[in-house]
Amino acid sequence: MRRRFDQFKRSSFPGLITLVTLVTLTAVNVACGAEAPLPVARSVAGDAAFEEADLAAAGEPADSAPLAPSSGFVDGASVPLEAYLAGAVQAQETRVIIYTGDIALVVRDTEEAVKAITALANENGGFVAGSNLFQSGEALRGSVTVRIPAERYQDTLTQLRDLALRVERESSSTQDVTEEFVDLQARKTNLEFTEAALQELLEERQRVGSTSDILEVHRELTNIRGQIEQIEGRLRYLANQAALSTITVDLTPDILYQPITVAGWEPQGVAKQALQALVVALQALVNILIWLIVFVLPLLIILLIPVVIVALFIRWLWKRRQLKRAAAGGKATSR
Repeated sequence: MRRRFDQFKRSSFPGLITLVTLVTLTAVNVACGAEAPLPVARSVAGDAAFEEADLAAAGEPADSAPLAPSSGFVDGASVPLEAYLAGAVQAQETRVIIYTGDIALVVRDTEEAVKAITALANENGGFVAGSNLFQSGEALRGSVTVRIPAERYQDTLTQLRDLALRVERESSSTQDVTEEFVDLQARKTNLEFTEAALQELLEERQRVGSTSDILEVHRELTNIRGQIEQIEGRLRYLANQAALSTITVDLTPDILYQPITVAGWEPQGVAKQALQALVVALQALVNILIWLIVFVLPLLIILLIPVVIVALFIRWLWKRRQLKRAAAGGKATSR
């Protein structure tokens, strides 16, 4: 009895492991968002393992030929199990990230800077998405928005810095939309399966069903198609934003940062001198206050202590004399 059990364990254990693995993969696939059950074909390795177990139980030697690779399908149609797993791993490693940048540059000439930025965007495989030029006094200011491939984002920022006399402001942000992207893809796949099933049901109802049944299925089919198109639009938007980063460039001519002079008069210089005089006056007032608190006040206290003591002594003597006079006057009156 024990010998038969050991023989069964050696022959059946590989097949059981293969079966459990396939069932587990099917359960994981269903949990990830499949609405309809996905049929998984029995693998050749599993069939060979069970045939080996049957031959061993019958006392016949098992074939020692190598097992064929798995040919199970996870979508019931044409996707091999190995390809599905490889695609899942690749999807987990791929991140969908949207890059957005904002940079303010001080340039010599705004129009020339716009032309240089346009040429720079074209060289990096991007384009100018929008531009705005406006007059600020006698100087021309502007802003340019460029779309650049994500892999050229940092290089483009470096090249933009090189175009400027100096950089006034720069900020960069990223938005990871991988989770939303993957979720939308899963929902789209499920809806497409539902659409295919409804299409088959519509064809069947057109043959044998009533008009109300046909209209009901057609209405549901239209609703599913609308959801699919909405998801596809969102996927296209996310893919576009992730593939092409957005950089907004604010341009300010250097002339706006130069001092204003009118016939030799420089208001900035006068204002600077007035501010310096104000600071000097405030410093003098603060210095006087510090001297009063730290030096004069303690000195006055020290000098006033003897004066206060003398004044208190004189007051005591005067009160004592007044009391003596009052006592002498009382005695004279009693006589």
